[in-house]
Amino acid sequence: MPTAKVVQERVFLPYVPYLDSARHFCGELTRKDYVSWYDLLAAVTLLALSVEAIANSIGEFVVADFKDFESSSPKAKLRIICESTGVAFDRGSFPFAEVFQLLKVRNQLAHPKYQRLRYESKEMPLEQAQEHYRQLGEVLHDIEKALTPEMAQKSLRAVLKLAETLRATIKPELYESSSKRLIIDGEDICKPSN
Repeated sequence: MPTAKVVQERVFLPYVPYLDSARHFCGELTRKDYVSWYDLLAAVTLLALSVEAIANSIGEFVVADFKDFESSSPKAKLRIICESTGVAFDRGSFPFAEVFQLLKVRNQLAHPKYQRLRYESKEMPLEQAQEHYRQLGEVLHDIEKALTPEMAQKSLRAVLKLAETLRATIKPELYESSSKRLIIDGEDICKPSN
């Protein structure tokens, strides 16, 4: 009686679902009549995760012994990848400046610290102080100030450009391949299907 097995292979680039999800939440920021803190936080967090996932994904293809850099910062990984591929690495220009700003916010999100927030106005006439009191909003933390729809949209454009630029340095067949084969009695009878 013949024996058989099925072999299926697929390349998984971890940044793709992060980036697709971030794109969804950035879309929610413009679709709704109000800005949801949850959509904003999700968009920025997923974009930040995308950056490191892009570096880890592309680095595996283009940098010899990339695992040696596993504990390096995302900034260092991007610099190493750019040096290895000949991509111009300019910290002050698009998309790197925006990506580095996003990574700064990512660090704030990943390592939050307790903080007592305080606001104190200057001395003013009572009537003016009463009006100021009525109009005063909540005291915001730096993270809350940093997370804006504009920042999320700008970061999305930068991360998409980063992914496009770095992905262009590797052959498409390395990341677009998938196959499913049937092997009967040890013989591969089906050609890989893409």
